[in-house]
Amino acid sequence: MKKRLLSFFVLAFLAMSGYSYAGEVDTVLNHAKKEGRMVMLELGSVGCIPCEQMKAVMEKLRTNFKGRLEVFFVDVRKDKETARRFGAYAIPTQVFLDKNGKEFHRHIGFYAYEEIEPVLKKVGL
Repeated sequence: MKKRLLSFFVLAFLAMSGYSYAGEVDTVLNHAKKEGRMVMLELGSVGCIPCEQMKAVMEKLRTNFKGRLEVFFVDVRKDKETARRFGAYAIPTQVFLDKNGKEFHRHIGFYAYEEIEPVLKKVGL
């Protein structure tokens, strides 16, 4: 029971902050898959200008697709393992995963909300 409650609080914090790190990425991805939600991973770094510009886009996605899309930021300078795992060789990189955790779309660089929205609508969000 304690482990389940702790897991709930970790996921709640991550959902509110939209940020995840090394060991938490799998927890977040597994939770999204279990809940039947798609995921957008924002692989970037604090201080990177285009990455910082993505913050407003990520917030708008969280708001407009609440309950259907999980949006998480991974600082690749702190979490090199996740960067390698998802093949992020330039930042920012956005990786979109379907409800089964399979990648269906990828973009490198700043990605405007107006460009992302049609991609998400095309897959049923």
